[in-house]
Amino acid sequence: MEIKIRKLVRHLDDKGVFETAGVVVDHTERSVANLLEGSPGYYRGQMLCLRRRYNTETITPVWISPKDITGLTGKYERREDGHLDYFPHFKPRESEWKSVSYAKEVEYGDSCFGSWDKDSPQFSQLLLYRGAHQHFVDDQDWKKTVYYQQLRDRFCKRGWNDEEAEELAMNRCQKLDWLHDRMSEHGYRSQRKLNGHPLHEVTVTVGRDGDVLYNCEGRHRLSISKILGVDAIPVLVLATHEKFDGSLTSIFSNTCEL
Repeated sequence: MEIKIRKLVRHLDDKGVFETAGVVVDHTERSVANLLEGSPGYYRGQMLCLRRRYNTETITPVWISPKDITGLTGKYERREDGHLDYFPHFKPRESEWKSVSYAKEVEYGDSCFGSWDKDSPQFSQLLLYRGAHQHFVDDQDWKKTVYYQQLRDRFCKRGWNDEEAEELAMNRCQKLDWLHDRMSEHGYRSQRKLNGHPLHEVTVTVGRDGDVLYNCEGRHRLSISKILGVDAIPVLVLATHEKFDGSLTSIFSNTCEL
């Protein structure tokens, strides 16, 4: 709580009352939504709403081994906010991204042209994944990982002092510790099992050659599932390339048994 108050005061000093008020409203809305997620019937209720817009097959997760999601749909590039180093190419129509640039807004199940699937950066390039691998596989202290160091540097550039920046960076790393422990103990749990939002599954695209590329949602879960060697995870297919002439059933499974 203390660090959230310090963030608010700093934002007020930097941006003024009007912009800070907007941030508070956005944060409150997200907090309320987060409280609702996980409550009995939440997943089912959201699915019923989505079925007014999509057919059931389009928004039903399919299963794939996390090791088969190797590339990124978007750009590998350093950012000032959000992801440290990734800009998604596609934005799902239902998503509200106020600080993320993207190339195109699409609906789930769209077929899209273009070169977005060519020369894809690798998911393993992401600082998040690299840091998690250093910590959980190479047994390095978080403070020695590239993820922690880049987070700390970002917070310092935003005006936090060294102690504050280190605390903020470590908070992010400890969330990965928690996720790793939960997944190790309980396995990978779908949004349906968690009573979460149906659209919060890891979201992928399929390129012209059938390559499965990460686009958005669940990068932490995908990273940890790769590190733990999870057999299969549920994903949503946001878009396929218009030149893809194969069958999605040849890539994905309708159950978690691959």
